[in-house]
Amino acid sequence: MVGIIDIGSNTIRLVMYDSGKKLSNTAVTSEILHDTVDGHLTETGTQKLCSAIEYLKNEAKGHPVYAIATFAFRVLSNQEEVKKEIFEKTGVLIDILSGKDEAKCDFSALIREIGTEKTGIGVDLGGGSAQIFTFDKDNLLFFDSYPIGAKKIKKIFVENVVPTDEETEKIKKYIEKYVKRVEGQSETIYMMGGTAKTALRIYNLIKGTQNVDCIAVNELENLLECIKSSTGEIIKEVFKSRYDNIACGIMAMDEIAKHLGASKIVVLPCGVREGYLAMNKIE
Repeated sequence: MVGIIDIGSNTIRLVMYDSGKKLSNTAVTSEILHDTVDGHLTETGTQKLCSAIEYLKNEAKGHPVYAIATFAFRVLSNQEEVKKEIFEKTGVLIDILSGKDEAKCDFSALIREIGTEKTGIGVDLGGGSAQIFTFDKDNLLFFDSYPIGAKKIKKIFVENVVPTDEETEKIKKYIEKYVKRVEGQSETIYMMGGTAKTALRIYNLIKGTQNVDCIAVNELENLLECIKSSTGEIIKEVFKSRYDNIACGIMAMDEIAKHLGASKIVVLPCGVREGYLAMNKIE
């Protein structure tokens, strides 16, 4: 049995695996973006991170633990100092993934999930960034990472839970600036990450369906209207830790899909953690 601690922009999550099979999932809220000032993680933020990792390490109950960090950590100007302090205080060594490393892990996870006979576009939409890649069967054709994560967009553009019309236009232009760099289009997008999973839960709730794993792109605006018409308490209850940025996340999903010519988003249960396990042959 082995654990992966995934240090992201929305959550810091421990997932335990046995021979690649997911056994348990424990998460705490990530405040890295909130505690980052001028690119520098504050001492308070570092202590919160140490406490979170120590807690999750203890939840692994003595089993080996690997830690990976993505956008929120890799853009820190003091990442090496923070990494060193975490290791000294918790014994956990963090592997800071570059955007391209993260995209490769996502692709590895995707082909293990859907097989090697399909062609399309994969997207891992997180809190801080989105990894977008195109593939043909088991060949990775194009991949890159863009700073268009739901939590980052919320922090830059939006004052309240739901963007205003003016904020919406700014968000669309911001996303378009990056997505137009992607080489390729596809009717189907395979999407990973907590934002897509949360959007799928909302979709199934509205439709009254169960075990549906895809979202029609033309329904995403309906999801946004659902959020706009919900009270703050309902949003918090249904959307949990992502209540404050799920509207921005769905907007990002919509803009990404439209710019890439997609009519359908297939939401996958896998992601960077499973890809990291596979690429590093960790059992």
